[in-house]
Amino acid sequence: MKYRVLGTVAAVAAIAFAEPAAYLAQEAGKAAEILSAARKAIGGGRLDALKTFSVEAGVQRNVGGMQLNSDVDIYLELPDKYARVENMSAGPGMMIAGAGTSGFNGDRVLQKIGAGPGGGGMIIRMGGSGNALPSAEKPTAEQLEQMKIAALRNSKNEASRLMLGWFAMAHPAAHAAYTYLGEAESVEGKAYVLEAQSADGLAARLFIDEQTHLPLMVTYKGAQPRVVNQSMSAGGHVVTQSGDAAKQAIETARQPAPLVDFTVYFEDWRDADGVKFPFKMRRATEGNTVEEWSLSKAKVNPKIDPKKFAVDSSS
Repeated sequence: MKYRVLGTVAAVAAIAFAEPAAYLAQEAGKAAEILSAARKAIGGGRLDALKTFSVEAGVQRNVGGMQLNSDVDIYLELPDKYARVENMSAGPGMMIAGAGTSGFNGDRVLQKIGAGPGGGGMIIRMGGSGNALPSAEKPTAEQLEQMKIAALRNSKNEASRLMLGWFAMAHPAAHAAYTYLGEAESVEGKAYVLEAQSADGLAARLFIDEQTHLPLMVTYKGAQPRVVNQSMSAGGHVVTQSGDAAKQAIETARQPAPLVDFTVYFEDWRDADGVKFPFKMRRATEGNTVEEWSLSKAKVNPKIDPKKFAVDSSS
């Protein structure tokens, strides 16, 4: 599904510069009207009463020419909790940076920061992960603190991007502001385009179908997934017997992944516990699909074990 952005979106910056206060207030009001209509279409009062939410999904991921499968469970408890538990089917000698548990409980991250892998030879760095890849040097206390801040920010932004497509709202912890940007069109029809931004780095565009009022897709810039081959000891340190190759691997791991444009598509809307929910999701970048989600179960206001949001003592 490809949308052509109409002139109103391109003109936003010029209009806002000329009449910033009046224009931004007007567009924020229009954004609120569109989001209200979308939330009514998704679930109305049932959605307004949302306190907890859980999702079970199978995810197929394409990284570096490899196809990886995983089971992902997501738990939400509003207003300030989010947990993502991913169990990935990785081959022998693989460590997945970004798998396991991630998320936040208030202003604390759930995952253990700075931990090295067990043993093996390949590390896959998932885009958006707050964990740095292991290197020969143990992170300093200052570096660990920065890694925790990055992990918290990334988890909040990822939760918000998903919730924009699920519920036409960012996670409350993001304190996002919404602006109406205009319209976009494709052969399937027209869509409203809204922007969600927060002081903590959330910047995403939400496309909402003008006919059904359901979210169609979310676009944003994120870290490009990549594969880094490294020979690792059981203690999680890079083995340096390969000389220049090992040094190059460490240096590559230290460099931030380049930012690329992502699009997440939300499809196959069905009833789920009294609300409409997209049981298919697809994440693409540069015209290539990198993730396909098949959601098997979605529950509104389930009882969630508090242990799902337990914070690691070292974090």
